Amino acid sequence: MTAGTKEYYVESFKHVLMTNSISTKSTPLTTIFTFHEEEIGNAPHLNDQEKIIYTHNLQQAFKQTKDEILGSLEE
Repeated sequence: MTAGTKEYYVESFKHVLMTNSISTKSTPLTTIFTFHEEEIGNAPHLNDQEKIIYTHNLQQAFKQTKDEILGSLEE
């Protein structure tokens, strides 16, 4: 799986959810979102256009993960 893709971020969020189910300390998805957002912003190997694409993918993955957990208004 390629870093920066929507699938990459979905898997990251799902990994946290699975870890939360067996861990004594939960990590909120918003914390993981912020971590990835900062990681993208501070990545020296990404140009501005790539950062925009990665951030968009991150936002879409976050929305998809929330929709899968909580349900979507569109359903």
